Formats: sequence, structure tokens, C-alpha cells
Amino acid sequence: MFTFFRASQNTLRRYLLGGVLLIVAASMLTYLTQTGLTTTTDGDPILAEVGGQKITVVEAQTLINRLIQNQRLPQESAEVYLGQYVDELVQQRAAVDEFLRMGMRVTDEEVLRGAMLVFPQFFENGKLTNRPAMEQTLSAQGMGLREFADSMRENLLLRKIQSVAAANIIVSPDEVDQALTQKHQKVKVEYVAFPAAKFRDQVKLAPETLRAIFESSKAAYSIPEQRSFQVLVVDQAKVEQTITVPEAQVRAAYSGSMDNYRVPERVKARHILLMTQGKPDAEKKTKLTKAQDLLKQLRGGADFAELAKKNSEDPGSAQNGGDLGYLVKGQTVPEFEKTAFSAKPKDISDVVTTEYGYHIIQVTEKEAARIRPFDEVKENIATELKKQTVAEKTQAIADQAHAALEKAPGTIADIAKQFNIELITVTKASANEAIPTLGVSPEIDGAVSGLQPKGISPTLTLPANRIAMVVLTERIASRPAEFAEVEAQVRDRQVTNQSQQLASKAAQDAFAKINAGESLEKVGKAMGGDVAKPTEFTRNDSVEGLGPAAYVDDAFNKPVGTTVGPVNAQGREIVYRIVDRQPVDLKSFAAERDATIADLKQRKLRTRMDLLLDSIVTKARADKKVKMHTDTLKRLQAQYRQGR
Repeated sequence: MFTFFRASQNTLRRYLLGGVLLIVAASMLTYLTQTGLTTTTDGDPILAEVGGQKITVVEAQTLINRLIQNQRLPQESAEVYLGQYVDELVQQRAAVDEFLRMGMRVTDEEVLRGAMLVFPQFFENGKLTNRPAMEQTLSAQGMGLREFADSMRENLLLRKIQSVAAANIIVSPDEVDQALTQKHQKVKVEYVAFPAAKFRDQVKLAPETLRAIFESSKAAYSIPEQRSFQVLVVDQAKVEQTITVPEAQVRAAYSGSMDNYRVPERVKARHILLMTQGKPDAEKKTKLTKAQDLLKQLRGGADFAELAKKNSEDPGSAQNGGDLGYLVKGQTVPEFEKTAFSAKPKDISDVVTTEYGYHIIQVTEKEAARIRPFDEVKENIATELKKQTVAEKTQAIADQAHAALEKAPGTIADIAKQFNIELITVTKASANEAIPTLGVSPEIDGAVSGLQPKGISPTLTLPANRIAMVVLTERIASRPAEFAEVEAQVRDRQVTNQSQQLASKAAQDAFAKINAGESLEKVGKAMGGDVAKPTEFTRNDSVEGLGPAAYVDDAFNKPVGTTVGPVNAQGREIVYRIVDRQPVDLKSFAAERDATIADLKQRKLRTRMDLLLDSIVTKARADKKVKMHTDTLKRLQAQYRQGR
């Protein structure tokens, strides 16, 4: 809702990268520990060892799971990201180990200052004054105070290492000129494109030709394994329709948990902020004068919301007229909180100074601490009770149906009728094929792959709050394909390959003619290509009708008038001519020079850090300080692969 007063969530995430987050799912941990792998003393399998530190399955998978749950990492990317993450942790910890050996340290005072930057609202005069609130915030991120301090210490040390790497990085004026030129250089081209699809009709293949191609490459064509199976599905949404929660049960739940409905004292406030953080003293003085002038206008009857929209520098609230919504104690910095909770509704505060700048605060509503009455919360309680009951009943039905299925696998239709649950029959389906009403289901597909005929899967949790169990009825092994079964597939492959070859030949012929001096437009139209004359563009733009400018990168380097090609761009063979390239007036981009210097330094720093970390890890490996447990990593990656 507002940027400057919440608990600096984005900053916190940076420190949490190497921290412990959640406990890994027990099923996966059990799977790994049953294979005789190296583990910690508490049974946690080890992925890598760096010096005296261990990178474990719990540590790696909990981060991956958190990223997936927060939709910051696609499930299908988890397998690849897992290996990258372990490599990064090895680099990070090898660097920390090496620099500790060299005598570099992070003091307790530095850790304290780092914590105060992340959580200023929990500290006063350099001391932690609201430990419960800080512990609660950290707990929501899967951390305790000790873990946070250790993570902070490690990250501060890595920052010191980065500072060492950043020393003496120099960016020359020529490098800045070149970067600005590359960013703002505009070129214009014209091109002719030959899509392979346009040539498909020209490919003629007789049946005997297709058969000969098939006979010469039979190994490339096979009929995959097919499976027939039945699925019982318990749908929580359908179970929910059968459940009602009596009011007496709702009242009993309310009476038994009154503390859950205590509302702390809170205020609804709005503010105007003039930022001073990082500003020189002269600018701070100007800001204070402006704040005092705004205060004078407000007390003279000016509209608070309008002044906030025009003047406030809090991007999270300015467009809402400065509205911060409801606040409780512990959410804002101390100076702000003291004013907000002591003010009377509608009063306008004096100018309040915080570490962020100058504020003018108005409390619009104030609510005393209270217990919310039954009528106010009964719908929410009923909803939660219903969710709990539905979830329990759904699981109970699934467990009972599974038990019945194990006793009598051949009576699956009767079991579906007995428990009023859905029965889906799938006949001769290949892996990853869509299942009626369920679509493609990695969970079911994975379960079926491990079953023998008449085998019964465990209960499987499916998306959309459904539970399923599978009985495999038949497995038909993969076999070499007969020509008649794959004739269409053979034809499509050949048509695709040959049409691409025809498109490439047409582009080569067009290039020769255009390069010899003929008009690109005339050549393109005569040969049936798609001619285009897009507007000018920079390296960072997309070329109209073509795609990213990277496809025509030579347009920024070769002389105007040059013909380039053929180039494959998104399935089309293109030939283009450089029509124009505008010179860059570097003076007009003078305001960008500082930002460009910073960007170039950052790029050089990344390169230097990569080299430094690589050299440290290479040395650590040579000294036998790094040990990778690749089998454990592969098994963990396989679990994610099967979970797709």
C-alpha cells in the first residue's frame, strides 16, 4: 500500500537468498535417505560440502519450493534452477571461506547496522526494542533471529568481497560514448522474407518415395508405450455442496477462540512526504521550507488529497491522495507512529521528521482496541469451518475409497457409485496424453508409469483441490511403427525439411540478385517473397514484422547500402539491405552519462566477480575443500522432473 513504512520486504529478500526457509516435504526426504546417501547428523542428505559447511537437500529444496509457491519460478524450470542454485551456493561459500581465512571479518556492530537498515521500525537508539514483532516478521519468512544474523553476516562479508572486486574499476570516456551510441543508434532496413510455409505446396512426394525414406530410417519411428487405466476422482468442490455448518457450531468456535478476534488499536491516516534520504543539506532545507508552506495551505483549508497527489514523494500513496489505509503499532517508523497514534481525527500534524524525510500527517479515523462481535465475524468463521470440514471429508472419502479399492480392485465402478465420486476410464493412451475432464496430469502420468497391471496407486493430490487414485488395467509395450501408422508423420517431416530448403535457396538467389544491384522490392515481389520497409529502430527495439533487432545485428555495423543474408528469423529466410543509419548526437544524451558509467562499472564488476569466484572455487577444488554429491543432486532433480 505504501512504500516507505512497511518492513522493507524487497531488501529482506536479498538477505534471505542463502537462508533457511521451510522444511522440505517428508516424502522426498524419505526417498533420498533410503538410498544410502551422505547425510548430516540429523539425516538431511548433503548436496555439496565447502570447507566445513554443508549444502543440504532441505536448504536447497525449501528455497525452490518457496520460489514456486510465490510464482517466482515455474515448476518446469525447477530442475535446471536447482543445479544453478547449488553452484551459486558453492561459489558463495567458497568465497566466504577463503576471505575468512585471509582475515576479513564482519563485526557484530556491522551486523546490527545491517539489521537496522532492513528493520528500522524494530530499533531505537541502536537497540532492538520490539523483539516479538521482529521475530514474527522473520518467522513469516521461515527464519529465526540467529539464522537472520548469520545470513546477514555472510551477505555483508560477500558485499566486502564485492567491494574488493570493485576497486580500481575504470570506465573511459570512449567506453561511455560507445555505450551511448550502441543504445541510441538508429538504423533503417528493407527486407524480403521467404517463409518456409509458402513452399510446402511445391514439395511433391510419391508414396513409394515416402516408403523408401521410412525404410531407410525406421529407427526414428516408433509407437510409444500405451496404457489403459481407470481413475477415481474425489472433487472437493462437489463434496462442499453436501456440507452446511450449523450456527451453533459457529458460535461455539467463536466462544472458544475470542482472542483471535481481538483488534488492536488502529488509525486510518494519510500523509504528504517530501523525501530527504540521501539528499544534501541544502536540498533538505528547501524541502523543509516547502513542507512548511504545504502545512500552511492545509491549515488554510486546502484539499489534503489534492496537495498529496501533486506534491507527495511517496509513490505508494501519492496517487491515492496520500492515503495509507489502516495502521497498527509496529508498522511505521517511531516518529511517524507517535504522531499518528496521538493525533485526534481530522487534525493536521506539524511537520514530522523521520529518516525518510518530512511528513504532514492527518488521521482520518481512529479505532480503539476491541473484540470483534459475533455478527461481524460469523460469516468468516462459518467459511473457515466449512473449508476445514470439506477438506477433512474429502480426504476421508478418498482414504475410504482407496481402502475399498485395495480390498477389491475389480469393483472400481461399484466403489465410485458407493462414494458418489467420478470414474474416468482411459483406453490405450500414451504418456502425457490429456485425460478426459482432467487434461494433462503429470501426477497421474507419473503414478501410472510405476504401476504393474492391476496395480493401485497411492492417493494423488491434483490441482483444483482434487484427490485421485489410479488402477492400471493394461500396458502395451512400445514397438517399431509400421509405415501405414506413421505415413503422415514421415510426409510432414519431409515436406517441412524440403520447404525449408526451398526457402533457403530462394533467399540465396534473391541475395545474389540484390547484391548485384537489382531492387530488393522488385526481386522480392518477383520471387514471391514478403517485402517490408519497417520504420527505423535501435538495438533494443523490435523490427516491425520481424522481431528483435538482434536478427539484423549487422545493420548496426556494416556500411549503408550493404545487402545481408540469408538470415533465419522465426522460421523465415530473410535478406535485408541497410537503407540508412543516423549518427548519434552524444551531447543530447549528456544527462545519461552518469547512469551509463554506473551501468558499465556494474557490468565490469559482474565480470570481475565471476572471474574471482571461479578462481576461488578452482583453488578450493584443488585443495579438496569442495566435494559435490552429484548422485544426491541428480535424484533431487529427478523428483522435480517427475513432478512436472
